[in-house]
Amino acid sequence: MNYRRLGRSGLKVSEICLGAWINFGDRIEDEQTFAVLDAAQEQGIDFFDTADVYAGGKAEEVMGRWMKGKDRRTLTIATKGRGRMWPGVSGEGANRKHLMDACHDSLRRLQTDYIDLYQIHWPDPETPLEETMRTLDDLVRSGKVRYIGCSNFNSEMIGEAARISEQYNLNKFISLQPYYNMLGRGIEEKEIPRCVKEGLGLIPYSPLAQGLLSDKYLKGKVPRGSRAEGNAGLEKRLQENLPTMKALSKFARARDLTLSQLALVWLLHQPNMTAPIIGATRPEQVQENAKASGVKLTPEELVEIGAILKGPQKK
Repeated sequence: MNYRRLGRSGLKVSEICLGAWINFGDRIEDEQTFAVLDAAQEQGIDFFDTADVYAGGKAEEVMGRWMKGKDRRTLTIATKGRGRMWPGVSGEGANRKHLMDACHDSLRRLQTDYIDLYQIHWPDPETPLEETMRTLDDLVRSGKVRYIGCSNFNSEMIGEAARISEQYNLNKFISLQPYYNMLGRGIEEKEIPRCVKEGLGLIPYSPLAQGLLSDKYLKGKVPRGSRAEGNAGLEKRLQENLPTMKALSKFARARDLTLSQLALVWLLHQPNMTAPIIGATRPEQVQENAKASGVKLTPEELVEIGAILKGPQKK
């Protein structure tokens, strides 16, 4: 496993991150979740991402139970706040009241004294960004949070957050968690250049395009029990992108890679990339995806992949 700095910070993390979304506290039980987490640690993964809203707080609780008996210093735990977690007008938002309470709740569920990376899950148009940044700064200065980041922020919001932090000498965001993968590249025009400018490391979610960038969909059919089953939007995307997926799979097989491994390797070659966030329900999935770490693509291979992604077969 290789390790990278998270943005311009001095924090180093594994270049593959294991995420809790959908699976932990919901789709799989504790014993299975612990097996997945143990497999990740065995592969050298020390970076784990969750959020308070995942499974209504249960994902954080599972992480907390797993961390018991572990050396906390060897783990980098990221979580998020902003979403609705309790009734009433203060039950959601990026305002001071909600974030302070939400952070304390996350600490309790995770059974830890501090959060390594605390992220704003998505923007809150009803709260001034200065209030959000001052609140996050207070959490860092109090020792409850080590670093701060954002998720689903656009280029303008990232720039404004940086300006506010510089103007008032506040802690800065060190990371952006966006939707980004071979089939979803909407952040390349504005957000990635902004992250390069402001020094934010990328930790993208859905690096396998909700599973489409895996070998199980290459026959063009939705496997029973898969995420795409009964999901009309995902099934539509499968049919639209199937020629591209097959071409990428052929490219991957010629280099002894699976399609999912190639998808992660390609991301690791993008500007300001720190760690794609993978999901898993079985240890074998973690072991396969961890093999993407350290794989190098030549400039010529990257050009070839680029041609596949924007080629005539892609709608």
